Amino acid sequence: EPIVSREVWQAVQDKIQEAREYNPTVHRMVKPSCFSGKIICGECGDTFKRRIHSCTDHKYIAWCCNTHIKDKDRCHMLLIRDDALKQSFTTMLNKLIFSHRQILKPYLESLKTSSSDDSLHRIQQIQTLLAQNTEKRETLTMLMTQGIIDPVLYSQETNELLSQADSFRDEIEALKNEVSGDVNKVTETTALIHFAEKSAMLQEFDKDLFDRYVKRIIVHSRNDIRFELKCGLTLRERK
Repeated sequence: EPIVSREVWQAVQDKIQEAREYNPTVHRMVKPSCFSGKIICGECGDTFKRRIHSCTDHKYIAWCCNTHIKDKDRCHMLLIRDDALKQSFTTMLNKLIFSHRQILKPYLESLKTSSSDDSLHRIQQIQTLLAQNTEKRETLTMLMTQGIIDPVLYSQETNELLSQADSFRDEIEALKNEVSGDVNKVTETTALIHFAEKSAMLQEFDKDLFDRYVKRIIVHSRNDIRFELKCGLTLRERK
């Protein structure tokens, strides 16, 4: 017979894990997992937490949705084993290595020729509109100074133009961020292609490769794991 119940044992394991995360002395002895903070529940959107589970003859590491741990009725997502995640990543990367010409290269070309050109063209249009907005405000100031329009109308028209100018600047900033994001995707995709061209098939999980290419993991079920890559692609692994 066990000395303590399974629930008590698991509660102790959770406390040990919390100590590893928050105690500087313990933290130096135990390296955090590369999965920490990167696994997202496809049902509720919460992050997953690392836990130690026990079978009849062995223990294993698993990842569980934080919401599910607190309240099973709020999220029904089941745990997923650490080794299953690692195997899924290895399989996904091997598929990319094998078929990068069919997947990554067309994707790279589409990045280079799609939204960035449209965004840059729109930025130029808005900059023209912004210049016209400035000219209108200058004209209003001149007319008010000459007494052609009254101060009340001047203030009303000027405020509308200033509000419009702020909207133009916000749109330009958003478009610049979009262009910057596309440039980053091109850089990340190019790096992934160079890796795939030179790499042999992986025989085991590689933490450094996971850190280098994966932004996060979205778990929809034990049989549906999606890897959101830094290059912008989301690739699904099914079992």
